[in-house]
Formats: sequence, structure tokens, C-alpha cells
Amino acid sequence: MPVAASARFVAHCQCGRLAYSQRKLAIGVGGSGMARVWRTRQVERAGVNAFRAVMESAGHIVQEIDGGNDYGEDCYLSFVHLGQRTGDIAAVQIKSGVKYRRASGYAIPCGNHFDDWVRSRIPVIGVVHDSEMRMLYWVNLTKFLREGLAEGKRPRAIPVPEAAMLDRVGIEVMVRDVRDFIAQDYGMSPHPLTFRSALSQALRKRRYEQERFFEDAPPGGRPIPHFVGEANFLERHPKFPEHVVNVGLYVLLLVVSAMMGPGLFETARSTYGVFSSTLWLLCFYVTFWFLVSVAKVDSNRRRAKWMRRGADFMLLSGWYFAVGAYLPTPPWPVPGVAQVIYASAVVGLVQAVLLYGGMHYVSEELSRRRRFRAVQRVLDIDEKGEGGTASTND
Repeated sequence: MPVAASARFVAHCQCGRLAYSQRKLAIGVGGSGMARVWRTRQVERAGVNAFRAVMESAGHIVQEIDGGNDYGEDCYLSFVHLGQRTGDIAAVQIKSGVKYRRASGYAIPCGNHFDDWVRSRIPVIGVVHDSEMRMLYWVNLTKFLREGLAEGKRPRAIPVPEAAMLDRVGIEVMVRDVRDFIAQDYGMSPHPLTFRSALSQALRKRRYEQERFFEDAPPGGRPIPHFVGEANFLERHPKFPEHVVNVGLYVLLLVVSAMMGPGLFETARSTYGVFSSTLWLLCFYVTFWFLVSVAKVDSNRRRAKWMRRGADFMLLSGWYFAVGAYLPTPPWPVPGVAQVIYASAVVGLVQAVLLYGGMHYVSEELSRRRRFRAVQRVLDIDEKGEGGTASTND
């Protein structure tokens, strides 16, 4: 084969292999043309996310390590006490999935991380995330391996007991155990507390507990026990506050009306006799309560508004004349001519409201009943027609 032809053949083969490799890279292992996300990554991320959520909800700080720098630790855990950092840090190795489950508890294989975990200057905590149970379990890897190494043991896996659960109580146990281990490992002892530092720590603890109390509230907030019974009563009787307000207003109107009675009677006596004044006062009260009660149930909003204004006018004007006519030294003197005019005007108002208003509402009720009967007759005819058609079809 000539040299030129041989060179072209080699170049063609190389181009073919390159194109085949690029096509394999483009379609991926699954052949879908997109990168495949393996199930193992989802399981691993579920464990890291669960650990982060649990520890951060307890107030601690979780700093995740980049996957390219993962040499036996997945994240760092900074401990926080009463809202302040303690300076204690631990590395965390997280294993996720049911493959770490054993007949009794769980186990974390050492692999080639035995020396890393034993010689670590900060404790390494092992955490197993059971993806089916959705629970986290922990063990102090550095402490366990050092104790075993002191006895001449070099285990291939570290057992994780089922009792070491990372729930609310388990987190407190884990934090206390790891911080005690750090203090013993570095030969640290607690600093003596002065009165000032003890007082500051007590206040900080109280403030932190109050903050945690509200942060850990269930959805909707914490119930206040003092008012649970009242809230239950209002749920069973939602109209109770409205009824209380209405009754209170009516009682207030009754009290004001009773206080106005003697003064209004004296106002009427300036024009009428004792018997006629008594009838006048009775008509005044009947008209006032007629306007108040009917305005609440009248469907015509404009008419109801004017009736409420009429009741307000009677109340204010009656109070004005009652105080001016009854008190020995009234704050405002009421002339006798004004009393005569007012007493006569009230008579006309009573006649207009009771006669016209009463006849108007009676007429509306009769009209409503007539329309109802007409509609009822049409419905009865339709039902009879349907019944006759059904019997004919049968």
C-alpha cells in the first residue's frame, strides 16, 4: 500500500474512533442523550440533607465538605450552646441506605479510613441514615476506635446501636458526649464561673429557651392554655359576640330611655294633661323602638338608613328636652315655646310612622304572600302535568 494511502487509512480510523467515543459520551450509559443521575447519589444526598436539617433545627452549624475533598468526612459540625458558638468542632461521616443495616443495629465499615479516624485531632462522628425508617443513628468513631486500639483490636466495621437515635433527646446526648470527649482529649477543664459570668449565662439561657419555645411551635403557633376554653366556646357558638353586642346596645338604649322618661313627661305636660302626657310618652317609646327594630330587618337599605336616622333624632332630641325640662338647674335652658312645638311635632311623627309605616309593611307582606301563592300554583300545575305524562307512558 502506498505511503499516502496508508496515512489516509490511519487518519480515517482515528476519526472513526473519535466520533464513536463522542457519540457514546453524548448518549450516556442509558442511551437517553442526557447525563444519568445514579440512585446511590440520591440516597447519599438524602442522608446529608437529613443530618443538616436535624442539627440546624437544634441550633448547631453544619458546614458541608465538597465531594472532591471527601476523605472520610462529609461535613463539619460546630456546636452551639445558648445561641453562642462553643469552639468545639467535630467531623461527620454520613452513610445512607439500608445496606448498613445489620441484625442488631447498624455498622459503618472502616475501609481505608481507620488511621484517619483514629489520629484525627477532632472527633469524627459516624452517622447512619436509614432511608426506609427515615431516622438517623450516631456513634463516636474516634472514641470507639481508640478504645479498641488500646485493647489491641482493629475492627473492620464500627457498630452503631439502634438506641443511639438522633432525635431531640439523642441530639443533646450526642452533643454532651462529643464535647466531653473533646475536653478530655485536650485536657481542658471548665473555667471557674464568676458571679458576673454566671448571671450572664443564666440570662442568656433564659432568653435562648424563650426563643426556642416560640421557634419550636407547631403549625399555627402555640395555644395559650388560659384561653383555650373560651376559644372552644366561641367555635361552638360563633354568633355569641354579636348577640352580646346587640344585647348590650339594647340595654343601653333601655337605660337611656328610662332616664329620659321623667324629663319627657314634663315636656309633654307643658302642652297636655297628666293622662294625655302619659299616652304621649308611651307613643314616643313605641315609635322609637319601632324604628330601631324594623330598621334591622328591612331589606330596603335606603329606607332602613332613614329609619335609623329617625331613631337617632328622637333619641338626641328627647335627651335634649328631657335634661332641659327636668333638672332644676339644667346645663341648657329650654324655652316653653320650644317644648310645646316639640310635643306637638312628636304627635305628628308618631302618627306618620305608626300609621304610614305600619300600613306600608302590611301591604308589602300581603303582596309577598300573593306572589308566593302564584308561584306555588305554577309549581303544582307542573307537578300534576309530569305525573299525568308519566301515567300515560306507563
